[in-house]
Formats: sequence, C-alpha cells, structure tokens
Amino acid sequence: MRIKITLTFDGKLTVPINHQEWLHGLIYHSIRDDGYRDFLHNTGYQRGKRQFRMFTFSRLNGSYKLDRSSSTLEFESPHVSFIFSAYDKKLIQELVSSLIIRDDLRLGSSQVKVVSIDQIHETVSEKMQIRFLTPVTMYSTFQLDDKKKTYFYSPLEEEFSGLIQANALKKYEAFHGIPLAVDKPLSLTPLHRERIKPITSKFKSTLIKGWTGDFLLEGDLDLIQLTYDVGLGAKNSNGHGLYEIVRNLRD
Repeated sequence: MRIKITLTFDGKLTVPINHQEWLHGLIYHSIRDDGYRDFLHNTGYQRGKRQFRMFTFSRLNGSYKLDRSSSTLEFESPHVSFIFSAYDKKLIQELVSSLIIRDDLRLGSSQVKVVSIDQIHETVSEKMQIRFLTPVTMYSTFQLDDKKKTYFYSPLEEEFSGLIQANALKKYEAFHGIPLAVDKPLSLTPLHRERIKPITSKFKSTLIKGWTGDFLLEGDLDLIQLTYDVGLGAKNSNGHGLYEIVRNLRD
C-alpha cells in the first residue's frame, strides 16, 4: 500500500541533500504504538540472520534551491511531499492516524505539519516497465585483510537480477513465515542501458551506491506486489528501491 504525504511549513525548509535519515526519523517518531515501533526498529521481520522492515519511502519533492557549499536543499514553497510505501497495512494505518493529528513533527530544526495524505492507486502486473524513484541497490560484504568490505553490484552485471529475486523471496518468507513457490522467476532488466545512472548517497555514516533508470520487471504477481509495496533490492527502509509503474506490458 502506498500513500503520498504532503507537509507544510513556515518560511523556508532547509534539509541536507541526503535527508533520508530525517524522513526515516519522522516515520518512526509518528508510530504511536510503542511495542510496534520497537519491533520494527529493533527486530523487524526476520529470515535467518536477515531483518526486513518492509517499508520504503522517497525523498522530499517540491521546488528547491541547491546550495552546494553546504550540501543542502532549500525549499521555499509552503508545501513539500514524499511517498511512503509499506507491505503491512498496520504500518500505514499507524502513520495515517498519527500524522493527521500530530502538531510536533519536525524535520531537523523546522516544524512541519501534515496537509494531506492521499492513497496512490497503481495496478501491478506480471510484466511492467518501471522507473526507480529512489536508487535500487544490491551488495555483498566480505572480509579482506581483516577489514569488512562492501561490493555494490551494477544492474549491468549478470548476478544482479538473481540477487534481486533472492532478496524478494527472503522478504516474502520473513513476513509470511513460509516460502513462496513461484512458477515464474523474478527478473529485473535495465532498459536503455546507457541511461542507467549510478547514484551514491549517505545514510547516517554509510555510503550506499545505487542505480536509477527504467527497467523491465517480470515475475510472479504476488512477489511483484511485495516489491511494489516494500521496494526492490536492499536498504529499502533507508529510502532505496522505490519504483513507479511506467506501463503494464503484455507478452
């Protein structure tokens, strides 16, 4: 399930270019159920050693000026918005019921207030052209010379699509408690390979390399619905892997 949250503010709203951490904090701060918030933040849905929060979100959208010297965005319009998407309807309900009444929401030092919350309606299919609104990322970690290293895969590498499918299947099993038997494998193929753009962002102190562009997404309908709600790839709850549907396709 996916919603668009529109915020208002007085004067100007200044946020870091990498403001995903601020939105992440606003989301958790808005969950009134202490037990549920603690579960999401500290435990999540588990599959083996992996933990999934089962939500994702976009960056702020609105008219802004970029200040390169301070690496900030300055929004001047009285409104900004962002997209929030989650597989668990309880989380959506928690946010909606809380956000519409709270008057203590902040982004950094700026107080913000919710103007509207609108549900986004899109229909997924087994074959779609999609466009990433936030970078999709897949990675592996390993030890090299007694140091932990991270390797981020490119969508142009052969392993990328298989890792995307494995990640989605783990999320499904973590949430439902049983594996999903798929008749049609999940595949993610870049379209217009020359337009696939690498994006490096920072969440807290961690650098994350991801990719944006248009892709062909095919596979099991239940699995695709999950990826639409929670995001494709890794780092979803840090603001990665959110996509929109450009068009549904037929064989």
